[in-house]
Amino acid sequence: MLLFKNSMRQLFRMKGRAVLFLLLLIFASGLCSIGRGFLLMNRAKMEAYEDSFMTIGTAEQKADQVKERMIWDAEDKNYHIFNTAVYDSYVPLSVLDFEGADYLAGPERRCFYGSYMPEYEMYDMGMCLSEIVEGSPVEDAVPDHPIAFQISRVLGGQGGIREGHVISFCDHYNPEPEKLYADKTYVMSLTYSPGHEEQKEFEGDTPSEYIPFTVLGSTQVDAEGNKVPDEVDDDHFCDEVTEGFYESPMGRRWLNIVGTWDNLRHTFPVTGTNDIYLMMAFYNGNAFISQGREFTEEEYARGDRVCLVSETFAQREGLALGDELPLALQYANYGRTAGRAFAVNTAAAFTLINARGEVYPIFEEGDYKIVGMYGGQAGLRDEYGLAYNEIIIPSRSVKNSDADNILESGPMTGCNTSFCIANGTIDEYMEKWSRLRIPNVEITFYDGGYSELEANINNMKYIARLLLVMGVSMVFMVLAYFSWLFILKQKERTAVERCLGFRKMHSFVSLFSGIFLLILVGSACGSLAGSYLSGEIGGKIGKENYYDTTFGNSMGTDVGGVEETFEPEEPLKAAAECALAIVAAGTVIAAAEIYVNLKKEPMKLLAGRTE
Repeated sequence: MLLFKNSMRQLFRMKGRAVLFLLLLIFASGLCSIGRGFLLMNRAKMEAYEDSFMTIGTAEQKADQVKERMIWDAEDKNYHIFNTAVYDSYVPLSVLDFEGADYLAGPERRCFYGSYMPEYEMYDMGMCLSEIVEGSPVEDAVPDHPIAFQISRVLGGQGGIREGHVISFCDHYNPEPEKLYADKTYVMSLTYSPGHEEQKEFEGDTPSEYIPFTVLGSTQVDAEGNKVPDEVDDDHFCDEVTEGFYESPMGRRWLNIVGTWDNLRHTFPVTGTNDIYLMMAFYNGNAFISQGREFTEEEYARGDRVCLVSETFAQREGLALGDELPLALQYANYGRTAGRAFAVNTAAAFTLINARGEVYPIFEEGDYKIVGMYGGQAGLRDEYGLAYNEIIIPSRSVKNSDADNILESGPMTGCNTSFCIANGTIDEYMEKWSRLRIPNVEITFYDGGYSELEANINNMKYIARLLLVMGVSMVFMVLAYFSWLFILKQKERTAVERCLGFRKMHSFVSLFSGIFLLILVGSACGSLAGSYLSGEIGGKIGKENYYDTTFGNSMGTDVGGVEETFEPEEPLKAAAECALAIVAAGTVIAAAEIYVNLKKEPMKLLAGRTE
């Protein structure tokens, strides 16, 4: 106690220096505490946000050229010009599999399958792409304009045509249509269309006609996307019906087409994926799991036969979680997404027969367990959306090859090709991608605003580091300088105490106790003040938008529902840890300088003192 009082007495003799030391140490400790608090706060925010954001990229092949298509219009008696994208070849998905890509999921090139399930209704009403009829013109005529056509039989379709009707028929888009004869019967596929203006005086203000709808030519392609040769031209829509016609190959093809139309309302779109959030509908929240669960990583990896179905379909058919669906996959479509092909009560117009004129055989079948149901938007005819009654399965659950059952093919697009990478690695990925020099594939990223969030947090991190570095530097300078003033400059005091019989330990306590008290008080006050101040500032920042609610560099979305789940550090605990570190540093510096004094003999200290 006497030694402590002696130490304090010496400090009071240097009150100005002691007060200045205390104030500077409080300020430096406060900077350290604020910087440390901001760093921990930013780290906690990033950890909390990490699980709330996902960065996905999409790949889209650009057309090699744009080609003009000239289409004849029978009403205008002229050609209309349309632009069509032309691809010399399709870039394979393998170009995305390069060293250093470090995907978290994917990349995947999704197709959709058609699954025939006769026990379930795809649509509440029958589907009609067009109508297949037999009939004859009322008189011999070239249908380069609307002509009268007598219907004798309706083979397929559920439109407005009935047997015995006389309809207006025009081979509207053919510049050189063939002549039709009244004494012959023709089978043809027709679809409804607005009529010519010149018909108004005969049919009123809303004239109508029926035009050819080509369904006989197969669109089948091989695994490389090359069209499989077909003896029937793509624009073939009409044949003469003679005795025994439907036993011929062409006649059987017509009957097969009719059969596929009857099956259409029982054929469901099925999409395979390696992660449902690689599908934009789930990523942007337009679709969500409403009952049950998502697929697990193990189910994706093993290719388990599990599925997700729409909530509305399950309610309509009385399905529950755990029930099984008997999927029977007939065809694969790589040319468009299910969301584009199947909307509410409308389906895309692709031919469901192969190049041999036969209905595609089932290439994969099995029972799939319903583990989840999804709600949200579906059936809006949106390339990036979900189809009406779409069923989702793990990609690896399709074990058999679909190479002989591909009815359409196309390039990689943003709606069917995607992958997932770690948040905050877009620039790193694009740097590696640019080295491949693939000019006709464009990568687009969606990160839900993570890039903006990360930039804002990084700005705060740089400020926090600057404050911390400034605080630590100032702490060491203050401790070193004032320890020199209070200890190394007190050689005479040390020598006198030693000459009076003080042991080295007593001299150590006499020199150390006073400055230790100042270090303790200054570091504690500064750290506590800095801790509360950083908490107040962090609280105000947290009440404002800390990130931009956008889809990163692409399209907008609302991510305002992201919750900040991090817990701020207790101010007292944070202040105590910071103060302890400063006290420890001060103790080491002071003890080292005292040791320098104590290891010299008293007479040498007196002889070398500075006047």
